[in-house]
Amino acid sequence: MVRETGEKYHSRGGMLHSLKEAGFKYGKDYEILDVPNIVNITYGRDVGYKIEHEKFSAEIESISATNIRNNMEGVYS
Repeated sequence: MVRETGEKYHSRGGMLHSLKEAGFKYGKDYEILDVPNIVNITYGRDVGYKIEHEKFSAEIESISATNIRNNMEGVYS
C-alpha cells in the first residue's frame, strides 16, 4: 500500500521499475494500492472499536520512514 502524502519523492513509475528490476512480477508477486493519508482517528460515544498501541521489537521501532525518504531523495526522479 502506498500512503499518498503529496510529497515529491513518490514516483509510481520509479517504484514499478525498481520492483521489475528486482525480478518481481506485477499481479503475481505484488500489487500497489493507493490509500489515503490518515493522520487522526476520531472516536466517541461507544462506536464499537478501540484504538490500541502496537509495540514491536526495538529493531523495528528504530526504523525511521523520514530517514528512509531522505536517503531516497533523487532515486525515483
